[in-house]
Amino acid sequence: MATINGATSSTIASAANPTPVSLKQAELGKNDFLNLLVTQLKNQDPLKPMDSSSFVAELAQFSQLEQSSNQSTLLGKVLDAQNSSLQYSLLPLIGRDVRVEGAIIQLGTTPAPLDYNLNEDAVSVRASILNANNQTIRTLDLGSQSAGKQQVTWDGRDGNGTLMPPGTYTYSVAARNSQNQPVPITATSRLTVTGIRVVEGQPQLAAGENTIDPSAVIEFR
Repeated sequence: MATINGATSSTIASAANPTPVSLKQAELGKNDFLNLLVTQLKNQDPLKPMDSSSFVAELAQFSQLEQSSNQSTLLGKVLDAQNSSLQYSLLPLIGRDVRVEGAIIQLGTTPAPLDYNLNEDAVSVRASILNANNQTIRTLDLGSQSAGKQQVTWDGRDGNGTLMPPGTYTYSVAARNSQNQPVPITATSRLTVTGIRVVEGQPQLAAGENTIDPSAVIEFR
């Protein structure tokens, strides 16, 4: 469904009038409709006045148009109020930890946890830490692990033992079972909410550089 707004315009032309006319200019509002109705009344033939039923029908159309316009305005105010209310309701989450799906590491001044779930027992598990450029900076050989929830702590250092600066990192986990087949893994992330960020008019949770949709939160502490 196409939407026409202030940033998107089109023109229409007819054989009788080749001059382009903006679609936005061609739209009639309630004031235009009222002016047309008044002009029609002023220019009607006194000997053949407008049929009363037609007049009543046009008045009803004008009333419906005005009600529709008022309802749209009211709906916009209600949505703005809801967004504002939601924004304030998210304020208590600032400083709290939330869990979301995905393999994101929010490295601070303390070691960062890596949480994931193994669908079955694995004889070998390896976790790779990646920087913002998607480059592997550290690989952790974790050996064998049983099925279920697992947690590994990254000390924040790269493969050379250099302490990495605080920021956002990602990780990937690869595991294989006793038949040397890949084991399905689901990763989750624990992030600390640092503020509220409005994106396209909608309040979102900010976790450093990360933006979290409140509906994506699995758990908060």
